[in-house]
Formats: sequence, structure tokens, C-alpha cells
Amino acid sequence: MKTNHLNHITEKLIRITAVLLLAVMTVFAAAACTENKPEPTEMPEITAKPAPAEPTVDPESFDYSEKVLDAAAILEHSKIQGRTALVSYSPKKSVPERDMIALDYSASSVTFYAYCEGSVEMTFYTKNTNIGGNKLYLSVYVDDVQQGSSRADFRLTGSKEITLVLAENLSKGLHKFTVEKQSEAERGAVYIEEMKISGELWGKPEDNKIFIEFIGDSITTGYGNLWPDLSDGEKGANAAANEYVDGTRTYAVLAAKSIGADYSVVAQQGIGCVIGWYPHTMTETYEMRCYQANRKEPWTFPRKADVVVINLGTNDTGFYHAGSCDRKKLEDGFRNFLRLVRDKNPDSKIVWAYGMMDTSSVGMIRAAVEDVGGSEKGFYFVELSSNGAGGNGHPTLAAHEQNAATLAEFLRTLLNIPA
Repeated sequence: MKTNHLNHITEKLIRITAVLLLAVMTVFAAAACTENKPEPTEMPEITAKPAPAEPTVDPESFDYSEKVLDAAAILEHSKIQGRTALVSYSPKKSVPERDMIALDYSASSVTFYAYCEGSVEMTFYTKNTNIGGNKLYLSVYVDDVQQGSSRADFRLTGSKEITLVLAENLSKGLHKFTVEKQSEAERGAVYIEEMKISGELWGKPEDNKIFIEFIGDSITTGYGNLWPDLSDGEKGANAAANEYVDGTRTYAVLAAKSIGADYSVVAQQGIGCVIGWYPHTMTETYEMRCYQANRKEPWTFPRKADVVVINLGTNDTGFYHAGSCDRKKLEDGFRNFLRLVRDKNPDSKIVWAYGMMDTSSVGMIRAAVEDVGGSEKGFYFVELSSNGAGGNGHPTLAAHEQNAATLAEFLRTLLNIPA
């Protein structure tokens, strides 16, 4: 009996040992499979889609009563493009300063979500300059659809307070809004003061994975890109007027949007690296927040660009051909500006895109790119197509679209973005 009992215990221990051994082998096998399995290839996420309402968010849980939200509340919930920021501003000496959102450079914008219904109104202050007349223009998108039947629907005239209806008859629920400046920085300041809305701001749109900074002159601000075929009743005789400038439809912004990138435009008509139509140059002002709006404090580059695209040299070249600048000074200036951009963007790919108006400096710019290290040091050159059929010899909208496609293809290859 004792022997049988011991045999029974032994058999039981053998079975338990076998089970444990099998379990251990299974664990090691699984670990081995995991170890040998190749890591999935990470492709860049090109477009951050609008955040939909989460299943747990009940649209009825929001307060749809009418509210007036100040600039700080708007900016807190906004994704921005450009060097957009909250600043203190007073339209008159007799009025105390208050915080407002400054849309300075071309294509500066705010994008936000709100659970709301009915109408949404936004109040702006404007300050015009003598350049381009007294009209400034905005692009407004609601749920990614551009609003208005003409540009005049979102036109700001004069230096004054003005309230615009961004949307009306909205159904109750989640909506996305974008307000983007079309006009150049030196053609007038635009400030967002407040917003009237029946609802509440919600969340904050996510940044896209890729961020591009564009540095340029009148080509990059869209000077004359709507001349002469503008058909929305805003025709005028002056090809340089704001009626014919749309900084949201340039080779730069269109290329960025086509590859799903965020963007910031730092540009001024007439400016150069070494010499231009102003006493100041981009070399002297690039590090300031917005020299053209008299914001001369240092820019801290809070979001690091994946790519910096430079489109300068057209104005420098014009003065060079006129005998106002010698070749060595120009060549040194191009190299020095590339070094300045690298100093502020140590890990960025830096691309000089050139040729949309003048092509005579292509050789000098190519040489400057190679002199500072070329592709081995993250510097590149791409030649764009010349077109002078727009306002005062500037590229047309069609030319911007064509060059946007060229630049976008170059950037896709550079950043390994699938088509």
C-alpha cells in the first residue's frame, strides 16, 4: 500500500512538473517570437485630423447660453499658425490696454473647437498703414469649409473696432473654426478682441507632426497673386493693393497644407538678406517676433521647425544689378543668413527655394548652400519656376499653385513622406 501510495505521488509530481515545464517553455517561446519579430516601420503621421466628440461627451452637457469670451480664453483653446500671440493693445490713448490676439504676419491664424449653436461673432481691432490702402482681409473656415461668397465678406476697413459674423444657423454640437489673416504684416495690424458665442470652447486642436517655417519677401506674402482676374467685386486699379494679395494662397502655405504640415510665415515685401527696399534686412530682423508690427523683442522659437524654407534674394539681386551692392557682399550675405538660420534651428533641414521671379542669382544661391555644407549638413536648394504675370511682375495664383506642387514633391522626398 505504501509503495502504491508513493507511486501515485510520484506520478502526480511528474505530471505537475511536466505542466510547469510546458508553461515555462511556452513563455520562452513567446519571448523568442517577440524578440525576433521586426519592429513596425514608423511612418510619419502627416495630418492631425480634427478631434471628434468623444463617445463619453454628451453634447447636451454643455451650456449653450450666450457668452462673450475674451482673447485669453480663445487663445487658451486655440492651435496657432505663425508667430501669433497674446499682446497688450489699446486702440486709443484714452482707452486702457487690454489683452488681444495679434495676427501679424501673413497666414497667421487661430483654430479652435466649440460646442455651440446659432451664430458666432468675433470682434477685431485694426490699424492700417499707408501701404496697400485701408482694407485688410481674413479667411474664415467653419468645419473646414471656407465661408463667404466673396473676400469682402471678411474685409476689415479702416483703423477701428469691427465685428464680423463668422457663422450663423449652426446646429447644436461640435464645430471647428479657423480665422486666418490674408494681408501682410506691414499693411496693417489685426487684433482679435473677443468672441460672442452660444456655447463653450472645447479641447484644443492637435499640432500636425511636421512644422515648416517660411522666410521670404513679397513672393511669400502673396503680393499681386490675385491680379488681374479677381472676380468678387473687389477690383481696383492698383495692382499692389490689398485687394490683390492673399497670403493664405501662396506656394508656401499651399505646399505646407498639401503635405499636412503646420506652418509659420516670416515675410515682408521688398526685404532682402543684404539689401532691399527698406533700411532693415531679414538678417537683422529675423530673430525679432515681428519687426514689421514694431514687436522687436527676441523670438524664442518655442516650436522647432522640421524644415525652414527660405525664398529670399530677389530684392538683393535687383539692387545688385542696379549697382547698389557688389557680388562679394551678396554672396557673403547669403552664406551668413544660412548660418543665422542654422543657429536658430540647429536640427532643421534648411531649404533655399528660388526662381519664381528672378533666376539670375540661382548660381550664387546654389553656391552659398554648398559653401555652408550642402546636404551633408542639412542644407538644400530647389529651383522654382519663374512667372511675372501677376501684380507688378509678381507670380499669379496659378504660378503659386504650380510651385507649391514642386516644393511639396521636394519636401515629401526630403522628409520621406508617402505621396
